[in-house]
Amino acid sequence: MKKTFVMTLILISLTGCVGYQWVKPGTDRQQAEMAETECKAQALRDLPPDNQITGKYTSKNKKYKTTDTSYSTSDQNAGQRGILVKDCMYRKGWTRIKVQQ
Repeated sequence: MKKTFVMTLILISLTGCVGYQWVKPGTDRQQAEMAETECKAQALRDLPPDNQITGKYTSKNKKYKTTDTSYSTSDQNAGQRGILVKDCMYRKGWTRIKVQQ
């Protein structure tokens, strides 16, 4: 069991964090960021946020006789907007690659 645990730790440390980066021959990182910003702006115009309440938390303070309520929200269009951004970048000739971080 101890050997399995050690092997698991080694495998986790070797995998590291993986991120993604847009690349296109003959361009630099700044151009990638500008293109992605343009695509994000277009996606926001095409599919604006649709925030829905996903949770409610109420706390009461008996000493001061107050009640505080907070809500959590989620943008229901976030996932679809991400697809629009990727599609826009691919149409502009960019490729998304995995990079170690």
